[in-house]
Amino acid sequence: MYPFLLPQIFGYTIPMYDLMILIGIFFMILYISNRFEKQDGYSKKQTNRLLILIAISLVFALVFSFLLDGIFHSIKEGELEFGSINFLGALIGGFAAFIVLMKYYYKDDNKDMKKIANTVITGVVLAHAFGRIGCFFAGCCFGIPTESYLGVIFPHGHAHDLYPDQSVYPTQLFEASFLFILFFVLKNVKFFKNKEVETYLVGYGVWRFLNEFIRGDERGVIFPLFTTQYNVYPTPSQFMSFLMIVLGCYLIYKHLKANKAVNH
Repeated sequence: MYPFLLPQIFGYTIPMYDLMILIGIFFMILYISNRFEKQDGYSKKQTNRLLILIAISLVFALVFSFLLDGIFHSIKEGELEFGSINFLGALIGGFAAFIVLMKYYYKDDNKDMKKIANTVITGVVLAHAFGRIGCFFAGCCFGIPTESYLGVIFPHGHAHDLYPDQSVYPTQLFEASFLFILFFVLKNVKFFKNKEVETYLVGYGVWRFLNEFIRGDERGVIFPLFTTQYNVYPTPSQFMSFLMIVLGCYLIYKHLKANKAVNH
């Protein structure tokens, strides 16, 4: 961590990573609640109920992220190893929990899951962008060493432990910039309205798959028996990103097919 970037509140030091996560969740909830009421046609009572289910889903997201990341690292190390988290794991676990909660605990007639998912995923993109800034402050999720002017030397954190006094790509800031742009596109570009989930799955899936090539931190292993000439393994995030792209393309195909049937 960066000690000089950790604010103190009532004598308690708050890590910048945690602070940025909280800021991201705050703006996510603010955006989602505003869109539910002003654009999606939900009442205040319905919105509050949905926000409670989202909050519960965030807890499941954290647990699933912890477990999934631990599984990948345990496969690589050959023994149980837990301690870090993985965003894509959190995304899968959180959305799975939200779908189950919606099925059993939201009984109103206007349960349009596609509309709700479009709103929620746009908010998630915003929260994720702030979270990646937190990763930069913490010195995690960093890139490989580089001689380019884009490189950053981390004086503390995981990046410093692995590459002391070496310049590495600030992949956290690259991804934060991409996510802020993606949020703006999903929120404001008319072409992507009602297609936010599909756009996110393909767009972020492609970005994350490519970004993994310049990640320098420990990524874990998903195919321990897979070998290449250079002993390079696809990372768990690349594998999940590929699945995101496939799912996104399938949803786009279904959307186009449905529109074609309506037009005919």
